[in-house]
Amino acid sequence: MNIFKGKYSWDGKKHDDQDPIAWFPGSYNLNIIALTESEGGKVRYLKPYICVFSATGEGVSVSANPEKFAKHICRDFSLDMEKVLWVEDLRTGHDRFEISVFIRNSQVGDTVFYRVMKRRPISGEMQIIEKALADLQSVH
Repeated sequence: MNIFKGKYSWDGKKHDDQDPIAWFPGSYNLNIIALTESEGGKVRYLKPYICVFSATGEGVSVSANPEKFAKHICRDFSLDMEKVLWVEDLRTGHDRFEISVFIRNSQVGDTVFYRVMKRRPISGEMQIIEKALADLQSVH
C-alpha cells in the first residue's frame, strides 16, 4: 500500500524545535510503501515499510546527514525509524539501490543517535524492493 509518492522538500529554515534536514533548501523524490502481510498472515516483515528516495538535483544532498532526513520523514509520516527499509535509488543501471541501516548508537534524554551504515541490498531485500516498486507502477 502506498503511503506517499511525490516530491519531499525542505526550505533549510528552522520552524520548530528540530533542526532542518539541511540549512539549505532541497528536495528528493520519495516513495513510502507499507508492506502487507502475505496471504494467510504467515509472514510478518521485520521492517514493514520501505522508503525509496532519490535526488531530484534540486538543492543539497541528504547523503551528508541521512539521519536527519530519516528522522524528518518518520516524524512527518508517523513511522518508527527502525521499522523502515531505507533505500536510496541511485538511478544507475548496475547497483542501482543502496540501503541505509540506522544502528542505535546512544541516547540523550528523548533524542536517539544513530550510526549509519550503507550497503547494497541482499537478495531478499532486492526482491521486496522490486516487487513494491512494480506494484506501485501498476497502480498508476
